[in-house]
Amino acid sequence: MKKMFFQALAVIICLVSCKPANTVVEDPVETGSLSLNIVELADYITVNTKADDGIIDYTDVSNYDVEIIGPTTYKGKYSEFIGTIIELSSGTYTISVTSPDTEPAAFEQPIYRADDTFVIKAGEVTDLQLKCVPYNCKVTIELTENFKKELATYEVVVGNGLGELVWTKNESVDDFGTGKAGYFLPRGLEVKVKGYRSIDNTEATAVYYVKNPQPAEHHIVTIDAKVTGTIGGVTIDVVTDFNEISDDIFIDGLDEPYVDRPDFGDGDDSGSEEEQTKPSIVWEANPFFDPVSIKKGDEISMTIKAPAGIQTFVVEVSQNFKSAVSMIGGKDYIDLINDADTWKPFGLPVGDEVLGATEIVFELTPFIDTLCGVAGGQTVEFTLKASDSNEEEILIDGEYPVVTIVVPAN
Repeated sequence: MKKMFFQALAVIICLVSCKPANTVVEDPVETGSLSLNIVELADYITVNTKADDGIIDYTDVSNYDVEIIGPTTYKGKYSEFIGTIIELSSGTYTISVTSPDTEPAAFEQPIYRADDTFVIKAGEVTDLQLKCVPYNCKVTIELTENFKKELATYEVVVGNGLGELVWTKNESVDDFGTGKAGYFLPRGLEVKVKGYRSIDNTEATAVYYVKNPQPAEHHIVTIDAKVTGTIGGVTIDVVTDFNEISDDIFIDGLDEPYVDRPDFGDGDDSGSEEEQTKPSIVWEANPFFDPVSIKKGDEISMTIKAPAGIQTFVVEVSQNFKSAVSMIGGKDYIDLINDADTWKPFGLPVGDEVLGATEIVFELTPFIDTLCGVAGGQTVEFTLKASDSNEEEILIDGEYPVVTIVVPAN
């Protein structure tokens, strides 16, 4: 049955995308050229020391990664563009230029990035000037003299749902004395503080949630302690080159245990039980949800978490594939819950596998080989529209997640 469905999809896609027999054959695709220049970096940080790699100078952009998606796909280093031009087929393109290290949470690892679209015209040189700007946010920890006096050993753990970093002070390690900076993809941040009092070695803890951090923001987490030895407050000061923000927040009830939240959603943080139930989506292989160029055998898989239970899940497709989807299921979109019998043969999670589930793996992998075979040179978008039983929608930066698949020309 599954094979029959994919054969039907292939036929439908061909009918949708192929030219009629009496269409005049177009001339071969002509080419133009791209001249790419990174003109400057936005102010954030220029030189960064890493324990394992020595000095990384982020003003040296020659090692930045360049990815171009369009009629011609290109992946390489910016050094390949310096003093030369790259030939590309005529058409519309998207481009991303990214600094080489892009872990979602890491010490001393700022991410600089530029995104743009451009058009290549036959026989012409397109001059593209890009400015790379900070893509993640920076976190540093500052301790008051009271805190250092009252607590003998302590640690601060900061996480964004994709990873976490730990600052420690004990008899042999003092991360706070080295001025270590953590960098995070800008999702809701959880700050957990745990220390042991100098006077009696009893434990004191605090937890705070940073609401909606933005790229290029520098979050200075200042931790204070009362004279009694109980951690007295966490002050979050936010400083950014783009918008000046200063939030002073003090936490009451400071004997809270650690709270391991399952996810941080899109960063819209209330710092309460409500935040712990917020739905989220994580595409580990592509956390930026960039357009992806595919080949046969590739996988596209992401994890969707909804602590309150998934209530609706509809996948909309771009205009060039609506007819194909409609001819299979009678609708120009894919309803994974209400049209389970139609889409189950495609290997998608459907019906009761989705309804009420708190976590599912959603894959577009079953479509890839078919798209590679019959949809060369096209781009298809899958817009994921899901919500939970609290009517909370699963969003990224306030928008529905969109998976953009670029199929290279055969």
